[in-house]
Amino acid sequence: MQQTIVMLFCICVNAHAAQKVHIYLDDQLDFELFNNANSKPENIAGATNKLVFANLGENTQMIFSKASFNRTIKIMEGADFPACTVNKINTVDRKSKFLFSLPVNFYWSHKLYTYNNNKPDMQAVLNSRGEISSLPEMFKEFQNKLIVIADNFSYGDFLDTQLQKVDKHNLVIRGGSDHYETVHRMFILGRVDFLLSYPAEFHRYSNNQELPVQSYHIANAPKVVIGHIMCNKNALSEKFIVKVNAVLMELYLSQEFIEAHTDYLPASEHSALDDYIKGYYQNKVVKSGN
Repeated sequence: MQQTIVMLFCICVNAHAAQKVHIYLDDQLDFELFNNANSKPENIAGATNKLVFANLGENTQMIFSKASFNRTIKIMEGADFPACTVNKINTVDRKSKFLFSLPVNFYWSHKLYTYNNNKPDMQAVLNSRGEISSLPEMFKEFQNKLIVIADNFSYGDFLDTQLQKVDKHNLVIRGGSDHYETVHRMFILGRVDFLLSYPAEFHRYSNNQELPVQSYHIANAPKVVIGHIMCNKNALSEKFIVKVNAVLMELYLSQEFIEAHTDYLPASEHSALDDYIKGYYQNKVVKSGN
């Protein structure tokens, strides 16, 4: 009888543990933010994800762990429990391997940053609208220049395809537990010539200082990049994604969701992003029946 009770206890404990969702984070600020209820977000990603997590309810238990993105992918590919990460772009390759939530955050697309001393030479690689015609063509002009990019990090299908065509000797690839901080630090310290970054993130890592830099849009790149919660494929992860999507459907168009974006943008950009989110919701979420 005692043995039976112990076995039942073990089964209950294991069943309870299986309901926990493991969230892996490669950003130290995110790790500190989600593990401390009193912490305040410092960017769009932190604010939007914290808002979603706060509305999931007590029945959803999340364990936040710090891990590089490379390690996170290995864990997610082998785990039989719900394993997820945040702020991930839904690419063709990833979609075949992982589950994605509805959009959690919206960022103005990556821009190419370079120091002012390169400005006179940039005219040769710009189109009539002042955009970079293409990254591979640009590095044919700047054969001895370097761009820093994060290891195993997606900039979206469009820019990933362009970066694959850039000669490897022009690429400085950096990984580690906090690739965001690493790539921005390398650029800000002047160790590389170019950086691809979201405008909001660039201002975050430059401490909003006025640096002697120019920024350029990439021709034909998406106007907005959308971040999702990405999870491994199993039944419990599917249930978690369903819960996240239900929360998002309640949050979309709410003032707090809009402000989770606009609080980290210049006032001049508030209206445009507000309109974009509302338009996306109407066209992609409501009409598709998600």
